[in-house]
Amino acid sequence: MNEVKEPQRPTFLKVLCILSFISIGFSGIVSIFSTLGGPQSEESILETRAQLYESTEEMRSNGVGDLADLFEQIQRMNESLNDHFYTASAVSFLVLVVGFFGVLYMWKGRRLGFHLYILYNLVSIANIYLFVSPADIPTFAVIWGLFISAVFIFMYSRNLAWMNK
Repeated sequence: MNEVKEPQRPTFLKVLCILSFISIGFSGIVSIFSTLGGPQSEESILETRAQLYESTEEMRSNGVGDLADLFEQIQRMNESLNDHFYTASAVSFLVLVVGFFGVLYMWKGRRLGFHLYILYNLVSIANIYLFVSPADIPTFAVIWGLFISAVFIFMYSRNLAWMNK
């Protein structure tokens, strides 16, 4: 009997998918525990602000004012996210679900997974803008996220020929 064999999954695609499953899984677990822990209390935020103020004043006196500005920007971003804690957590978790299914579909050889993965990467970077003023989002974080996303999208694209469903 002649059996039609499915083409074997490329090793490079296996490695990429496993890395992505680990990353998405870890992020999902962190997201769940973070959500269960709830938002920061007002006292905790005030304490963090006080510590940050001391640190940034020391940085400025040592001539690294730009770094102090960055830390203040990150603090404002974290406070904005805390203000919208449950909504931001839910959106982030839904984005992770899209990423998981994108990787799962690519694992199964479906091109739809590649497109879902692109969507996952773009939305995971853009979703912060739903909750935080653009002035409070560090540019380097966005650029780094776009760079890593582009690298993984490029590496997955090398396997598109195998994804034929």
